[in-house]
Amino acid sequence: MLHDTIEYKEKIIDIPLSQIEVNTLNPRKRFVDTEGDTLIESILSKGLLNPIIVFKKSKSSKYVILDGERRFRAFQKINETVIPCHVLEKEPTELENLSLMFHIHNVREEWTDFAIAQALIKVIGEMGKKVSELERKDKLELVKITSLSEYKINKYLVFYDYPQSVLDKFMHSEMQEEPDKGMDPDILAEMHSPIKIIEQEIPQFLKKYSVDKIIDACIKKKSKGVITTNRDFRGLAKSLTAMKKGSVRKEVMIEKLTSFVKDVSVTPQSIFEDTSETIYQVDSIIKKTDLLIKEIQNLNLNQVTKEERSRMIQQLNSLTQLLKSKLK
Repeated sequence: MLHDTIEYKEKIIDIPLSQIEVNTLNPRKRFVDTEGDTLIESILSKGLLNPIIVFKKSKSSKYVILDGERRFRAFQKINETVIPCHVLEKEPTELENLSLMFHIHNVREEWTDFAIAQALIKVIGEMGKKVSELERKDKLELVKITSLSEYKINKYLVFYDYPQSVLDKFMHSEMQEEPDKGMDPDILAEMHSPIKIIEQEIPQFLKKYSVDKIIDACIKKKSKGVITTNRDFRGLAKSLTAMKKGSVRKEVMIEKLTSFVKDVSVTPQSIFEDTSETIYQVDSIIKKTDLLIKEIQNLNLNQVTKEERSRMIQQLNSLTQLLKSKLK
């Protein structure tokens, strides 16, 4: 059972840096130099405002960092020999270790997307599960362990549906002090549904244009400002869903997807407008018409005044004339 709260020993103590180890389960791998320099300036002028959190390893004189690796690194740089520490009452299990780090860091948003995704994989492994086997109850357990929402858990786990070559590009970018322009991990979340439909319905397209090439095209469009928000990718999902339902010919969709990969100026919205926008508009009109018919059927005419009847008839006549002119 995981601890609901972090329990410390009563006093903050100074521990020699030589007796402290970094936490091998900490998914955060990127420590930006400019952040460290700012922290060092703060420490030199004001001291350490927040002691680091550690736990003592069983059968060892060493302590392991649960929170505060950046502060620990700063103390090493300025050649301090000891650092103030909160010490946990007892050594956590690996699952408790990961859970406590999630609860501490989730509030601060210090971890990158892939750091969180990698930590989730470790948690799932400690639970004795595999990503492909997770049920809803397992995901709700992950919510408790990590303090992440179910939406975010699903988003991060989607990453592992992609080829390792795609993940490596994003992880390499995240490790840099300045990530590559356009290399936004949310692209993977938004493109997951379109790529799944392509795999199922037009796998021949992937023989010519791999998932790597599709994602590279998305990154390039994002970096050039052709795609300004990740929501723009949803136009592709709509068009491909229409194709799956038989409303758009597969040959047309393949042609549009080819232009999307080859031409940086082609946007998901332009593909949506060219292939399926009208289909969705018609569907919306039919649904609204069905609702209007039900409203009229349920109307109590005894409570409708003569003026109101006249207004309704006038509006319905205008609608009829509009439909006749549009559908000629």
